[in-house]
Amino acid sequence: MQAQSSKVKALSPSEFEGLMKNKGAVKVLDVRTSEEMAGGYLPGAINIDFNSDNFKSEISKLDKKRTYLIYCKAGGRSNEAATILQEAGFTHLYSLEGGIDAWQEAGKPIKK
Repeated sequence: MQAQSSKVKALSPSEFEGLMKNKGAVKVLDVRTSEEMAGGYLPGAINIDFNSDNFKSEISKLDKKRTYLIYCKAGGRSNEAATILQEAGFTHLYSLEGGIDAWQEAGKPIKK
């Protein structure tokens, strides 16, 4: 599935993990529910539930100059969330292709 815009690049788990190593410059956003996150999440992720009523107010508190790595369970919500972030003026956005499911299939670490 293609991202709706050329500015939001979908990355493979390995590419995503490579960008995560730059901790000072990037923030990892988990846009799943807190229940989903309780089952395991990417190291260092901040949870902002895409389906919550306050999603837009929560993202408005974030620094638009930073790079954000966005993921959900399988890639759908993160693409939608990235589009909303982009519309809100964020410019450095990447989504995890296949979400945390693909991450785990690739044998990447999660925290619980």
